[in-house]
Amino acid sequence: MTGITANDLFKLKSTSQLAYADGKIFFVENSVDEKRNSYQTEIKSVDDRGVIQTWANGKGINSNLVIVQENLYFTAHDEITKKNQLFSINFHGGISTQLTFEKTDVIDLLASHDGSILFYQTKKSDLENKFKTSEFPKTREINRLINRLDGIGWFDEKAIYQTFKFDVENQAASQIFEKDDPISLLDVSSNNRELLFSEKNQPKNDLDFGEGIYAYDLANKKLTFVTESKTAGQFYDAKFSPDITKILLVGNDEHLVNNTKQELYLYTIANKTLTNLTRHANFDIDCHLAADFEQQTSGRVLAWLDNANYFFTAGYHGHSQAFTGSGTQFRIVYNELNQIYDFSLLPNAQIAFSVSAQTKANEIVKLDLKNNGRFELYNPNVKFEATHEYAHVEHFNFQTEDGWNHDGWYMQAINPKDPRNVPVLLYVHGGPHAAYGESFFHEFQVHASHGYAVVFVNPRGSTTYGQEFETAVIGHYGEKDYSDVLSGLDYALDHFPELDRTRQYIAGGSYGGFMTSWAVGHTNRFKAAITQRSVINWISMWGTSDIGWYFNKSELGLDLYDDQGLAEYWKRSPLAYAKNVKTPLLIQHGEWDMRCPIEQSEQFYTALKQNGNETKFIRYPQSFHGISRDGLPSLRIKRLFDIQEWIDSHQ
Repeated sequence: MTGITANDLFKLKSTSQLAYADGKIFFVENSVDEKRNSYQTEIKSVDDRGVIQTWANGKGINSNLVIVQENLYFTAHDEITKKNQLFSINFHGGISTQLTFEKTDVIDLLASHDGSILFYQTKKSDLENKFKTSEFPKTREINRLINRLDGIGWFDEKAIYQTFKFDVENQAASQIFEKDDPISLLDVSSNNRELLFSEKNQPKNDLDFGEGIYAYDLANKKLTFVTESKTAGQFYDAKFSPDITKILLVGNDEHLVNNTKQELYLYTIANKTLTNLTRHANFDIDCHLAADFEQQTSGRVLAWLDNANYFFTAGYHGHSQAFTGSGTQFRIVYNELNQIYDFSLLPNAQIAFSVSAQTKANEIVKLDLKNNGRFELYNPNVKFEATHEYAHVEHFNFQTEDGWNHDGWYMQAINPKDPRNVPVLLYVHGGPHAAYGESFFHEFQVHASHGYAVVFVNPRGSTTYGQEFETAVIGHYGEKDYSDVLSGLDYALDHFPELDRTRQYIAGGSYGGFMTSWAVGHTNRFKAAITQRSVINWISMWGTSDIGWYFNKSELGLDLYDDQGLAEYWKRSPLAYAKNVKTPLLIQHGEWDMRCPIEQSEQFYTALKQNGNETKFIRYPQSFHGISRDGLPSLRIKRLFDIQEWIDSHQ
């Protein structure tokens, strides 16, 4: 048995977008193609006997999986139009059929409950939104405040988004409406009369972040603003009850700006009342943990079981939970130490989950709500696991001096050179409103297999611990959050005696990069450090990041132009303490990063070099902020080797 290596990224697989029909659970299987240096998916199914069938594969992404009558519908890349188009394939055999030949990308897909109608959305744009070269380049005109998004690129202010209704029986499409900004298709009422979607409340006002839920009557073209009582809020998932008397939805009212936790709401259609069902709950709806293996998930977090009972998933203390509820009352039905990637309701009060755990990359399981039985249906990595071992992970809980409780995890090194003196790598997650937890983390497994123990904790500011914990970092960056991560490392050093106190390392990206850069400016305890896509200078990030002008204000507690704003921004910037740095520092940054632009690292590198500190700066081309999760596979691998080489050279 061998541990997990960097190149095992090309062997491991995950599942998502679960859907049920014809006695089978259909799903998207995600993998990474080493030769093409790209991500790819296949559409497969599994039944209760464990029989696997492949329905669609190819050289790219098959996604937006929906089921209509006896057919699978999905989007895939068409080599002729060079766009994502709509395809279908029959359950009973045959080959996939292309249904659209648009000059634009099909970007969203939704089916009615009776399977008679499909809705899809297209995007028409003449702007290359990524960074491409040309012999005769055109200028890019910017008029809007929000003009870019990391991971996507520059926005086309002239783009057109069209939503279509596709009649399955007649195989004919008709346009419903056209908009200048995208919407998200969410649900269709059981009588096929109303379409539910989310959209910015004021699409042309970049100072307004409200995103609401809207119900559109397809017959009389009347629009109902479901979340009108929470115009500042941001809502992203919603479902009609089968009898069309209620709408279950997820979002927040933005009362604490972008660090407001996600809540479950119930909208009563007759009296137009919106009720927060989870205001006082200490969990967050949904659970996207800080890891690097989740791909192509649907984003669904709720469903109706019948006219009175509903289902939803949530995150609690670094793992997923699932609940059923009725009215304002709900009960937990799933509480295992893993992360739920996706789910699908099955007949006879059963639910299928795609889940991931620290020592189980991914599997599809079935839960029986009647007897709480759990059945394993499919493990996409069963052959891989027969010859590989995952590093052992131990959870721990520690308390800081001011009485706050924190979760931490210790991943043991596999076959370290000296089992009695194991080097330890402290990793800090991004966000800061994110969380580590019970989910597979390829990178951590790689470092453990390389002989390093990995310690990771959830400092204040992390999600899945309730609103007070999440907002405790606001206006206090570099204070108790800093002592939290060091206290977690100290706890591990005190309770796992094999850890070598003379070889401590720290690493992190984004907010984790901020914390790494902050740490080396305030302590010399680390043998070496790695800061990745970091916040280094809040002042310059304010005007160069795709989110900086509002994120900085909500996180630091004041705007750059507020009284004492400039002084506070500089006080919270690692760049202000660059002269204190003595720790050898590796700086990693993607050249396309729009979230924390590469100029952040350029400033830190220049300051450290000027001061004579040992440092290396590695720039990753064609890479956005999420390089470690969804960047070019070859560069994801290179990045891991760069980290290991840096730590190895500072033993």
